Amino acid sequence: MKLWVLIAGVCVVAAACSGAAETTPPSRKPLRLARTTAGDLESALARIPDVKVDIVSEGGSSITSLIDLQSRKVDVTVPLADVAYLAYAGGLEGMAEPFDNLRGMAVTDVSTMHFLVRRGLTVRGLGDLKGLRVSLGAPNSSTSLMTPRLLEAHGVALSQVRSERSPNAEMLTRLASGDIDTAFSSYNVPNQAVTTAMKAGVRLIDIAGPIVEEMRTRYPYLKRTLIVGGTYPNQPEAVHTIGIDVVMACRADLDEDVVYRLLDAYFATRPAATPPNLERAPATPIPLHPGAARYYRQRELSR
Repeated sequence: MKLWVLIAGVCVVAAACSGAAETTPPSRKPLRLARTTAGDLESALARIPDVKVDIVSEGGSSITSLIDLQSRKVDVTVPLADVAYLAYAGGLEGMAEPFDNLRGMAVTDVSTMHFLVRRGLTVRGLGDLKGLRVSLGAPNSSTSLMTPRLLEAHGVALSQVRSERSPNAEMLTRLASGDIDTAFSSYNVPNQAVTTAMKAGVRLIDIAGPIVEEMRTRYPYLKRTLIVGGTYPNQPEAVHTIGIDVVMACRADLDEDVVYRLLDAYFATRPAATPPNLERAPATPIPLHPGAARYYRQRELSR
């Protein structure tokens, strides 16, 4: 009788252990992000609860975010296409080696360059900036790389302007107060900070014309784009300007399943007002991550 009791007890213990093993939740896969990137991907991340997000920085410019990616500080970031390409190809100024740890996930949007002029200043185009106080864009940003080329193409050397590179919020505040004359920055349209500056009398100027078209042949990531009339206060007419693709990028060795599922969740949660362009999404300027390539391949097969 005692032997049967002992056997029964062992079975109960074994069953309990087995049940505990079955109910133990699987470990969550870590994903290291800057706070700004986590905010951009908030809706998508909510759909993949087995991925644990670790916020490791506040975020930064395209260049600093890619440095963080290459150095393995973060796993995913969202730079502009020109900086991503230059980094991967080893063409970033001051960077000795190519960023070979970068892989593409998606083209997500277009960032629109805003050429802004303070109240009361007569400026009709890029060739009118000699002698003025000009903010070339935020430090280490895609804008700050492109604006010197734009000015020089229009016959304005950097030595002929009083140039600086200021964070976007500071730049627009100083422009509205008249501390600087003109400023360049790139945003998704519309942008609330630009709206506030335009209410204070700041104006938008076109970035267009034959010189810009010639530049587009040398820098194919520059795209014509339009800020539709009425987008901002006191802007009745459309403004012709340029834009650069926004790219979601990741580390080459990031788990393939995480990349696949993050893309699936991202496109599933895009707002109805901004439907994804899935024809352009795979056209990243750097090689696609295998998880991204699988996502687009399976979407094509399922159509």
